Amino acid sequence: MLENNNDTCCQIFGKEFQRSKFSLYHEERGVFCRSQWQQGDRSILWLIYRWLFAAFFGISMIMSVVETFYGGRWFIYLTDWGFTLCSYTAIYGAVITTIYYFRPFYFASNSWALKIYWASHFTSTVLALMITLVFWSAVYPSLPDDMGDDVYSFLEHAANSVCMLLDLFMVAYPTRLMHFIFPVIVLTIYCLFSLIYYCAGGTDILGNHFIYEILDWEKPGLAIGSICGCLLLVICLSTLVFWLYRFRLWMHKRCVKPKMEMR
Repeated sequence: MLENNNDTCCQIFGKEFQRSKFSLYHEERGVFCRSQWQQGDRSILWLIYRWLFAAFFGISMIMSVVETFYGGRWFIYLTDWGFTLCSYTAIYGAVITTIYYFRPFYFASNSWALKIYWASHFTSTVLALMITLVFWSAVYPSLPDDMGDDVYSFLEHAANSVCMLLDLFMVAYPTRLMHFIFPVIVLTIYCLFSLIYYCAGGTDILGNHFIYEILDWEKPGLAIGSICGCLLLVICLSTLVFWLYRFRLWMHKRCVKPKMEMR
């Protein structure tokens, strides 16, 4: 469950640059359905937490769609792609935790159901952080005065990152630096979508011939530069998420193991 060793930070980081680290292979199935902090194989508190987490994202997404549908344009924004992925990950996690709680041997080792969850959680966490940083630094300043200050903007551009970081510290499975490829793929797909949307004559909710001003394909230099910057940011944030995972292991070793040894 834990990957504790006496390697230095440089050694830990260096070991991530292996072809095998791109893989979603992990032998121990239970780590995907448990918390880093629980005692025992199954916990009703962890199950309750997972469903509360899923309810928050699920209800928030439904409210956002209902209130800001904009004739279907809700679906064109990376913000909403990211929030949908967070909601999917949260609900998927609650479902597999429930299955594991009642039927611990339901999932085979290296199950694809668990691989999908692992990739989804890493991707949604990194993209949530990227969306938060890019929105408040590059998108929000260019919005009209009456936009960006509502509760849905807060949920999708701030609460998303806070919740996914909280969950990162709660889950038990490892984080692989080479999994940065998954958020990169999603971001690349979105950029291709924005180009197709532009070529098809699509507009944003204000009638502009772009989805985001920084992704205006009438200014290809700006659009390509923004994409390259976001891709670089995704790699940096993937590195941050990896080290937060290592910090979680360090905290567990310092805070939980000594208490267990005292018993």
